[in-house]
Amino acid sequence: MTILTLRSTLVRRSAAVAAAAALSLGLTACSDDESSEDANERAAQAAEEALSELNQPEEDADADDAEDTPANDPGEPQITADKTQDLSDGDTITVTVRGLDAEGGYYLGICKAGTGADAAGEGGAPDCTGGREDSKWITAEGSDQGTDHVKADGTAEVELTVAEQGDAVDCSTDKCIIKVFGDHTNGFNAVAEAPVTFAS
Repeated sequence: MTILTLRSTLVRRSAAVAAAAALSLGLTACSDDESSEDANERAAQAAEEALSELNQPEEDADADDAEDTPANDPGEPQITADKTQDLSDGDTITVTVRGLDAEGGYYLGICKAGTGADAAGEGGAPDCTGGREDSKWITAEGSDQGTDHVKADGTAEVELTVAEQGDAVDCSTDKCIIKVFGDHTNGFNAVAEAPVTFAS
């Protein structure tokens, strides 16, 4: 938007300069019926009016850009981790999630891909590795519940202990993911995921 605004400004100002020049030449040339002094005076006045546009303030392009993206919009949820390949049972990895609703509640764990509710909450909890204690419960900052908390900017950082197997999943043979999904108060809806692999 800033580039487009700059181009618009340059085009408008170039047009003003051209108009001023044309008026000056045209009025000066038309001196048959009036004195050269009067023609020059009128040309100068017309040029001044045309060029006065150059002094008009421009709208703040940065302010327009800020209006396009709400200040509190964290963007689409994304997962990153310090290790996602060749995991082993018992590893501890640091997982960072961005773009969360700061007032929401979430679970995070290693789960079997393709299981669990969709983004609309149709379905149940996914098949995840380990027991309940191996998954993380992320709640709003300041809450007295949950194992971890999401900050006001929509980010959460957790330490996750890797488990390779669960009641209905074995990541040595199944395709597995780090998954964030809504907690029991949010219908287990899918939020974000990132693929992981385990060492042979």
